Amino acid sequence: MFYLIGIGLKPAHLTLEAIECIKKCGQVFLEDYTSEYSQGLARELNEIVGREIKQISRNDVEENFESALLSATANDIALLVFGNPLTATTHIQLLLDAKEKGIKYKVIPGISITNMIAESGLDEYKFGRTVTICFQLENFKPETFFDQMIENQKVGLHTLCLLDIKKDQRPQRLMNAKEGVEILEEIAGKRKLKKKYEYIALLAMASDKQRILVGKENIMNSKEIYELFPQCLIVPGKTNEKEKEALKMHERKK
Repeated sequence: MFYLIGIGLKPAHLTLEAIECIKKCGQVFLEDYTSEYSQGLARELNEIVGREIKQISRNDVEENFESALLSATANDIALLVFGNPLTATTHIQLLLDAKEKGIKYKVIPGISITNMIAESGLDEYKFGRTVTICFQLENFKPETFFDQMIENQKVGLHTLCLLDIKKDQRPQRLMNAKEGVEILEEIAGKRKLKKKYEYIALLAMASDKQRILVGKENIMNSKEIYELFPQCLIVPGKTNEKEKEALKMHERKK
């Protein structure tokens, strides 16, 4: 059996079902490239489940995981993923591979950032398609995330913007919300768009120090932008009176 397990946003989010499955597996892997904990360390999982967990890279999962997957025909194995394993499509291919090879699998969900967005005060039902803001490199400047944000805006929907992460580099880079705003503003300026967008930053959600920053000025001037990770941005669409009231509540928490 192959288990694809979500481990939440901090060690305390690990469910009883997940712990039970991890303990009985012959091999347990943790992919360390899609995110990281907002509080606590991945190595704390070793203590919770009472066994060693091997951290593996993107290349290990995308290029070299076949042998581990094939071993699931004889022994249970598990791949642990920060947040919820199928919130993004990154790990769907593993399930397709398992199905093709006749390997049984089970997905165990975990708490994701998408479960936290309602704390901003915005209606969770009014979010459109989620996007990822990518680092703008000299030879790679994608804008498809901006196009999708515009499509959400057209129908009044909010946009959750995940922020790029480069864990295969040294030093590692996690985009902060300020950088995310700057990228969106740069693209809007290049396209000569006159609309002024609003921004909400979510910092280290689910941790004891989590912060919700409302408004571009608060985001750009925050010292916590450089301290609390991981982060994401929300670009609000059309807000109703209750949402506006909730956002003002966060503004008063400065």
